[in-house]
Amino acid sequence: MTLRLISSARELATHLDWIFDGPLLNPLRRIVAELIVVAGPWLLTIVTLILISQTAQPSLGAEALEDMRLAVVYAFMLAPLIATPLGIVAARSITNIEAPPDKTALGALMLVACGFSGITAQLLAITVTLALRLSDTALALAFLVLTSSSAMLWTAFIVLGACRARRRLILAFSVGMAAAVSLSVLTVKTSQTSADLVWCFAAGITLSLGLCFAPFCLAGLESKGLHRAWARMLGTARTTWPLALGAMFAIAGVWADKWVAWGGSGGLTSTAGFLHSPTYDSALFLAHLSAVPGLAVLALYFDVPFREAMARFRSALSRGASLDRAERAGEALGVTIWTGIQHSMIAQLALSAAFLLIAPVAATLAGLRLDQFLILRTGIVGTFLHVFFLAASAVLILFNRKLVFLTAQFLFLAINLGVSLVLSTAIRMTALGFTLAALVGGIFAIVFVYATIREILRYHFLDGNDVLFFGK
Repeated sequence: MTLRLISSARELATHLDWIFDGPLLNPLRRIVAELIVVAGPWLLTIVTLILISQTAQPSLGAEALEDMRLAVVYAFMLAPLIATPLGIVAARSITNIEAPPDKTALGALMLVACGFSGITAQLLAITVTLALRLSDTALALAFLVLTSSSAMLWTAFIVLGACRARRRLILAFSVGMAAAVSLSVLTVKTSQTSADLVWCFAAGITLSLGLCFAPFCLAGLESKGLHRAWARMLGTARTTWPLALGAMFAIAGVWADKWVAWGGSGGLTSTAGFLHSPTYDSALFLAHLSAVPGLAVLALYFDVPFREAMARFRSALSRGASLDRAERAGEALGVTIWTGIQHSMIAQLALSAAFLLIAPVAATLAGLRLDQFLILRTGIVGTFLHVFFLAASAVLILFNRKLVFLTAQFLFLAINLGVSLVLSTAIRMTALGFTLAALVGGIFAIVFVYATIREILRYHFLDGNDVLFFGK
């Protein structure tokens, strides 16, 4: 009976692969995969929190629901701070070699990256728990587990993206999300504490993580394989640390203004001890949603057209092209990059304009006050500028301008933090710090993008060539 079910599942998977490999649905699958990597856990949070909020308040109460929501938000804030840098190092360990490693080696690399990510995130969550002096022990324990499992899942998503395993990524996320939502909705009827609902999130994410590991051969894995994977990651980190550190700055920069709002005069403390600012958070989190489709489109451009254009450029150089042909190939690559940025920003501009137009309706439905409505509209403009900043930063990564990328992300973090601190003391908290930081960071990054494309051969052979500075 079990073998028959497995056989039927494989046949169904084969049929689904055939359907989704078509000319119409294959691009859709790529968009869905990029959307999951960019904002999958946040989409899971939003869907589940909405469902829980509508059904749980009579049994749990407003204060318990608030603690549950904040525990999830804090977990999904801390997890990417650790997972993204480690995921980048692991992904570069895969993409920097010519021959892809076998499934056992990939499994070892993923296990090491996810394990180290989970442990580090756990330590960070413990530090935050002690600093906030969370009073609910059960909720604090669930928060620690959720943070650790979320960090491991996010790392696994990045590794699967580097392996081009979109089917596995979509399947793992979909099943885990369905499990988390179902468990939360079922548990809310009998739950007496907010910790029970946080455990539901952790269970769904753990299921997703298990499905991410399913295609890799871990049964015959030995300690030598883990040591080799760890050594490979350390070797890659020696050359990719600016990208990893820059990614951490980029994520911290998005949260810097929220941290200032939480610790400012308008900040509150929940029953369990979490700091938050309902006036600022609800408006700006709603504004950030306008970036999700644009980020997916941008990621898709870098996944296919930019990658193919870069492959054609490198192929022309590897065939021994003359200087004139090499310059023409560089110009063609530059045209592809500028076209991609323009198309992405036009799409994001349309989305941001639509969000601005429906902002009054969204504010009414969300129950926002006038001051929150102003934060929402400023946040939508800031989100548009932030997508532009991310597009320019992605080009810097494409050309291996690692130190410039690191500087741009640090500048974004410093401006957002500094301006938000000044504004919080001078006037009431607004989203101007985030908006100004995105504007300045975008201008800084696009200037270097222009300089890089203008002298593309020099940056390809010299400035962006790790072998010259670090060896093979």
